[in-house]
Amino acid sequence: MLLRMSGSGYGTYRKLYGVAVRFPEGFTLKVTKVQGDPHAPPSVVEVRVPKRVHRFPQNLLLKPRVTPLTDYLVRVLYKVTRSLRRKCGLGNSCYLGVPKPSPRILPRSSVEVDPNDNSMIIRFFAGLPARGRRVDGGEATKLLIRDVRAVTQALLRVREDSMGGVEDHVRNYVRQEELREWLVREGYAFFVGDGSILPRKASFSEEPMPNATPFKSPPEFRVRVKLPCGDVVEGMAVKCGVTVITGGAYHGKTTLLEAIQEGIYDHVVGDGRELIVSRRGTILVKAEDGRVVHHVDISSFIRNLPSGTRTDDFSSLDASGSTSMAASINEAVEAGAEVMLLDEDTSATNLLYKDVFMSRLLSDDPIRTLSSQVRSLVGVTGTSVVAVASATSTLLGEADNALLMRKYVPLDATREAREARRHSSTLRTEYSPPRPRAYAGVRGLVKVKATSFKIVAEYGDKLKFELSLRDNPRIVEEGQVRLIAHAVSKLARVRDPIPVRDLVKRINESLEREGFRAFAPATHVPPDLTWVDGIDVVWVLNRLPRAVFKQI
Repeated sequence: MLLRMSGSGYGTYRKLYGVAVRFPEGFTLKVTKVQGDPHAPPSVVEVRVPKRVHRFPQNLLLKPRVTPLTDYLVRVLYKVTRSLRRKCGLGNSCYLGVPKPSPRILPRSSVEVDPNDNSMIIRFFAGLPARGRRVDGGEATKLLIRDVRAVTQALLRVREDSMGGVEDHVRNYVRQEELREWLVREGYAFFVGDGSILPRKASFSEEPMPNATPFKSPPEFRVRVKLPCGDVVEGMAVKCGVTVITGGAYHGKTTLLEAIQEGIYDHVVGDGRELIVSRRGTILVKAEDGRVVHHVDISSFIRNLPSGTRTDDFSSLDASGSTSMAASINEAVEAGAEVMLLDEDTSATNLLYKDVFMSRLLSDDPIRTLSSQVRSLVGVTGTSVVAVASATSTLLGEADNALLMRKYVPLDATREAREARRHSSTLRTEYSPPRPRAYAGVRGLVKVKATSFKIVAEYGDKLKFELSLRDNPRIVEEGQVRLIAHAVSKLARVRDPIPVRDLVKRINESLEREGFRAFAPATHVPPDLTWVDGIDVVWVLNRLPRAVFKQI
């Protein structure tokens, strides 16, 4: 077929769509997306390998072990497609590849196991070859027969040659999952294992910093945990409640907070963060000057604005630092945050705390600080708070747990926190949970796409809006941004308004039940998607112009 097409116009490749090619080895090839031009993004190849052919053990095909198995295979797929990649003509001719996986162990669409029949689905990009703007049938044959066979066989050889590596990868993942289950069961907010390497080599690097000080837990917070897998781990476990991390500049406060945020994911061996584990619903909240806010009740933090603007039903297309942060706090509570992270360096400090003198001077200030109601917030919502603070002792005085970072080593400062509480003059106030909201779609949205770590939304009246997801540290791979873009596109029109907490749950259940097909285009599943939590889809919806939220 390919040789007959050779020399014809490039558009002839469209005949490949939907054609199934069964290889003698027992696996099947389909080209699920055909590029229209040699310079266009490459086509998508999908290979389905039945269980009788791949023969991976059944226990690795079921949750939770299927995640580290497919993660391992994605890493093999990345390397083998990169090694086979070549240039054989115009544009993307003979390109092979998938995105480079980060050091987190995550479900990705480039390798999946079909839960219905346990077949393995392998997806990757392939640039259909062009000589000029015509089909190059000879090179296409090499690409779609020889190279596809080589890619598939490389993944199947893992079963014969690398099962020890697979088992180590699975064991490492299971250990982190069991540790997370333990900390939730025992009432802890996060765990940092002794010997962990927290800092990265550079702001743009995922590699651990060479010669960094290994983490050493303070005796007062050290625990020893025997896990069901048989492993014993030691490290710092911090109970739920209010935790303050303090210390001088450049002593590792923010690095520890960033590591706690990273603990929502499981990490590969050698990353340095394999034993840093947090609850899945851990969310960093910060000030975002200029962000969009939709009908959020921020009245517990801000009321009686001089302009007369309502704060129990607050909307803005250009929120200030304090109003944006108040909205983000209550949106996190609404979405089901288990642990809220705060850093005074990225916060609206006037929302965090106020000293006695300023409280007296600004007696008509509309802001009620977080420090004055943080203990009530934790008690009312069950959401723990972990805050980095060193400019004032106000938050320290509210802490259940306090850590003093000194030369990257944490020390127990809980006694000092109690002393600060004894001398504190903070007037505590009660936290009022926000009125719940329901989501009802996005008006006029016609297109959503992902560009690097940005969501670009286009509306029917030519409005174009860009949102950077680098402001959300839970987003760690571009594949997550692409999945969010697909999800927003599908959720732009909903039949009935959905309460926000239910929307988060519905997104997660859809991904659990249907995999990436839940939000991928109807025609095909691309190979460049990475699993994301419903919390992060809602994070984007909260910031999109013309998203419709109504208080209920």
